[in-house]
Parts: sequence; C-alpha cells; structure tokens
Amino acid sequence: MSSEPERARAEGGIIIGVGHAERQDDGVGPYVAKTLARRDLPAVAHEGDGSGLLGLWQDRSICVVVDAIGQADQSLSRAGQVQVFFEPDDAVFARTAFVHSSHRIGLPEAVALGKALDRLPDRLIVIGIVGTAFGFGCELSPPVAKAAERLIACLAGTEEPFGQDAMAALGRL
Repeated sequence: MSSEPERARAEGGIIIGVGHAERQDDGVGPYVAKTLARRDLPAVAHEGDGSGLLGLWQDRSICVVVDAIGQADQSLSRAGQVQVFFEPDDAVFARTAFVHSSHRIGLPEAVALGKALDRLPDRLIVIGIVGTAFGFGCELSPPVAKAAERLIACLAGTEEPFGQDAMAALGRL
C-alpha cells in the first residue's frame, strides 16, 4: 500500500497544505489538505521544514500550496481573508507575512531555494489565509475555518482541481 505522498505524486498536480495542526490558525493548510485528500484529491499535509517542499513539488506540472499568513498590515488584511499568489516570486508575495513558521526554512525561503536550485513545479500557486491565533491548540478561529471551507469547496467543486475553472474560482476567493 502506498503512502499518502506517494499516491499524490502519481498525479500531475498536487495540493500541499503547509503548517502545524496543533498551532491553531497555522493548521489551516494541513486541514485543507487532509479534507481534500479524504475526497480523493491529490493533496498532502506538510508539517515539516520548508526544504521538504522541494521534493513534494519538484517535477510537478502544477502545485497549489495552502498556508496561514499573519496580519502584516491590519488595515489591509483581516482574519480569514484569502490571498492568492499566482506568481509567488513577485514583490507582494515576498512582503507577505508568512512569519509563523517554527522552522528555519519557511514557505518564502522554500520558494526562493526551489527557484535557485531549479526545483519548482512548472506552475506554483500559493494561497495564504490570514490568521490571528497562532498559539497551542487544534481549533481554527471561526473566520479561518470559514475561509478554509470556501477554499475546499472551490478546489473540490470543479471537475478538474487544477483546470481553468478552478483557477478562475481561486481568483474570486
């Protein structure tokens, strides 16, 4: 029997949920990934160091990464707000507050490392969900849980989770 990551690698695309399920809103990525995997979509949760992402997304045609982000500027973001980065090497992505990693290499550093080592997927889309609670605990805050459910419905609600309809729906989140 194959493991969850091996099963997902058999597909052309992958959804990776990044974060820690036991750190409140930081667990939104794993929550989304595990929920989608239960619906037989190619999704895995990654709770390890960001450098481990390179092996998960390398040689993929497309990869969608879901992670929690902090409120870098409270006047511009609110809890549960979804930010989709179709070009995660742009300046806005670099300034976004993916600051709650407990690892030395977080998501922005993994993207930069992947780019430097030519180990990015053909297309990388990063979805950040703004969280406010990053302490110990397994519960997502209500606005983050609601955003996670909208994202799950978006990705699971189309015939092809990596097709044009899904990508257009992501742009409307």
